[in-house]
Amino acid sequence: MIRHEQITSLDKDYINNKLEQFFLEDNIFEDITTTSTQNEKNHVEAVFLAKEDLLFVGKQIILQGLKKCIFKNIVEDGAYLKKGSQIAVLSGPIVEILKKERVILNLVQRLSGIASTTQKLVKKTEKFGIQLLDTRKTTPGLRRFEKYAVFIGGGTNHRYSLKDSVMIKDNHLIGNSSFEESVNKALSKNPNKDIQVEVDSSNQLREVLKTKVTSILLDNFQPKSLAQAISMIRKKKKKIYIELSGGINMSNINSYCVNGVDGISVGALTHNIKSKDISLDLK
Repeated sequence: MIRHEQITSLDKDYINNKLEQFFLEDNIFEDITTTSTQNEKNHVEAVFLAKEDLLFVGKQIILQGLKKCIFKNIVEDGAYLKKGSQIAVLSGPIVEILKKERVILNLVQRLSGIASTTQKLVKKTEKFGIQLLDTRKTTPGLRRFEKYAVFIGGGTNHRYSLKDSVMIKDNHLIGNSSFEESVNKALSKNPNKDIQVEVDSSNQLREVLKTKVTSILLDNFQPKSLAQAISMIRKKKKKIYIELSGGINMSNINSYCVNGVDGISVGALTHNIKSKDISLDLK
């Protein structure tokens, strides 16, 4: 079940607008090192190299970022590359390349890191028929990029923004007498939206199962208590979407891959990721 829009591509205009912002932040038009040491007429060949095994993301970022360059080749997003593989070979003005390389590398390294980690986790969940979900714990200004990287890695995008679906947590109970009141209010104003409630105890779960909620998020449940919680849910609501979250990572995700779970959300996919090592070598 795909509950939310999937970021399957990045629009060129969107990339261009973002790159313009990032280039301005880096003051590329006032690069005193490059302008004082290089001749604008000099052209060089450049190679993007994978310095470690990775799942690559960033083709359009490189192409749009270095428009004045001529590309001999460039790999597609989603290509698995071994250490030492060429990502792109190009030629162009040395000034153009030197001014923009850091911004481009920062983005491509981060997105490739997200996709690579996502792919490893998906390999653990997919054999159980469980979706690996991202969250809204993204870098400000990079959400669309990062959710795209998750998609390329084989993950499933959770809600993109606060308008996409309702997610009721403890703090949303303020001013309401119960989960049922909160859910009823949400349903009355959003009849065609997914209404998800996050619970962190069996008592909360029992209360939520009395409501017309359409999906349940079990937060910080220990693996040993999952079977009982899932059984409680399925007895009341056989087709409801069950999601897990809370401290789930590469080392413990196998313990959460149990029958009855539909999705596992991992915030660390985008907020606690190690960028991949990619270099840009000039010749």
